[in-house]
Amino acid sequence: MTNAIARNSELPKLKPIEMEGLILNQLADLGQKPTAEACGLDESTISRWKGKGGHLEQFCRFLDALGLQLAPPGAVLVRRDYLFAMETLAEMGMKAERMRPDPLGWD
Repeated sequence: MTNAIARNSELPKLKPIEMEGLILNQLADLGQKPTAEACGLDESTISRWKGKGGHLEQFCRFLDALGLQLAPPGAVLVRRDYLFAMETLAEMGMKAERMRPDPLGWD
């Protein structure tokens, strides 16, 4: 048995329908009118984009085709090699701690 952390080399990837849902949820939170105003658009334009087969659905497929992903607000993005380095350091620290002959002072 090994204590190694299993690393998935596949990046998690949102499907276009999931990206669309993320956008629609954020739009619902922010409000259609303020969003339209911030973009210099009419609110009806945003409504048309949201409709079935509208520009939003196409845009999400466009992002997917380019290999781009959305990140929800509050997400923290780090490079994959940085994450692997942190996992390795944590694994080494835990291994050293398990090998410690005496308990820690706070036990």
